[in-house]
Amino acid sequence: MPRLNFNHYLTMAYTKREEFFARNEYEMCEMFSDLLFMKTEKFAPSLNDDPDRIDLNNEDIALLDKTGVLNRIFRKWMGTTWLNDGNSKHFAGATPRQELSVLYPDLEIGRDFISAKLERNKDGSWAIVPAYFSKKALKDGGGSAIEMGLKNLKKGGQGGLIEPQLDCEFEAFIGLLELMEKSGRSKIDYGDEFTRYISLALTAAPAHIILNSGLKLGENEFMKIVPEVSNYLNWLFTNQKKDNDDFFDFDDIFKELWGILRITNKNLGAYREIAAMDDKTKTKLLRQSAAFKETAEIFYRTGIAFDRYFLFPLDRYFGGVECVWTSKETFMNQMGFTVDILKSNLDPKRDLKKEKAYLDIGDTLFDLRYNWFAPPTAFRFLEVLYEE
Repeated sequence: MPRLNFNHYLTMAYTKREEFFARNEYEMCEMFSDLLFMKTEKFAPSLNDDPDRIDLNNEDIALLDKTGVLNRIFRKWMGTTWLNDGNSKHFAGATPRQELSVLYPDLEIGRDFISAKLERNKDGSWAIVPAYFSKKALKDGGGSAIEMGLKNLKKGGQGGLIEPQLDCEFEAFIGLLELMEKSGRSKIDYGDEFTRYISLALTAAPAHIILNSGLKLGENEFMKIVPEVSNYLNWLFTNQKKDNDDFFDFDDIFKELWGILRITNKNLGAYREIAAMDDKTKTKLLRQSAAFKETAEIFYRTGIAFDRYFLFPLDRYFGGVECVWTSKETFMNQMGFTVDILKSNLDPKRDLKKEKAYLDIGDTLFDLRYNWFAPPTAFRFLEVLYEE
C-alpha cells in the first residue's frame, strides 16, 4: 500500500487565517490538486527525501483522466470536514463545499453546481481547474444540472465526459433509466425532463440497493423487500426539513435500512452490536465465524450501494444532495488504494482467494469506478429536488 503521510499538510492547508476570507473555486481546486498530485514541496518539504514517498507522474494522471473518476474523488474531498470551525449540530468541523457556499449561497441550496477538470498545461504538466455552473448557467444550459447534462449528451458527446456532471458513468446511467422506462407497462407523462429522470432514478434505486447488498434472495423475498426500501426512501423525502443544518444522521438512517434487510435474513447481526464493535473484535470474528463474515460483507456492501445508487446520483447527476464525511483517515485510505491502482495500470496485484476468505469486498475496493462510493456521516436533500 502506498505510503501517504499528509497529516502535516492537512493541518497546514486548513489553518484558520486571522482575517478570514472564504476561498474561491480556483483556490479550492489548487488545494485539491496539491493533495491529489502529492506536491509535498508546497507543504512538507521534508517528505521529498522520504525513500518511501510515492507520487503520481504525468502518465498516472493521464490514466486518471481517462478513467473519468476525478469528480468522484473531488466530491468526497469537497464533502469532508477538513476545516476545524463549523456550526452544525450533526458533526464537528466544516467542509470545503460549505466554505465555498459563503461566496456562492446558491451552492448551499443546490441551485449552483461545481465539478473539477483535469487540464494539460503547455509544459506537459497537469492542473485541476474548476467547472463552476451558476444557477443562470444551468438555466441557460437546460434548466438544471440533469437537464443540462441531457442536452449536452444529445449534442453527440457520447463516449466522453459530459458537462456539468463530468462523470464516467453519466451516459450509462441515463441509458439504464431510459431502458427501464421503455420496458414499463405504461407511458407516463412527467411534464418535464427533470421530473421524468428523478422519478425514474428513485424508482430504480431500491432494487439496485438490494441487488448489490450481497443478500441471497429468492424472487418472492426480493419482491417483498424492495417495496419496503422504496417506502423508506420516500419517507426520507417527506421528512426532510429545509434549513441549512437539517441533515439526516446516516447512522440513524442505516439502522432503519438494516432492520428492513433483517426481515429476509434473521441471521444478520443486530445493527447496534455491529456499529459498536471495535476493529480487533471484528477481525477476530471474521476469521472465526462464517455467519459474522456474511453479516459484515452485507453490512459493507449495503452502505456502498446506498451511496452508489441513491445518494451519488441525486448528488452528482441532479445536484440535489449534500453529503458530509468526518473521517479524514478514510479519505486518505481511499487515496492509497487509488494511487496503488493507478500505479499498477488499473490492474493491482491481488490474492483473490485470500481476500475472499477474509472479506469478499475487493470488487469495490480495487475498482476506481466504485472505490469512492462511501456512506457519509450525514446528508441532506437540497431545494432543487423539491417543487418550488
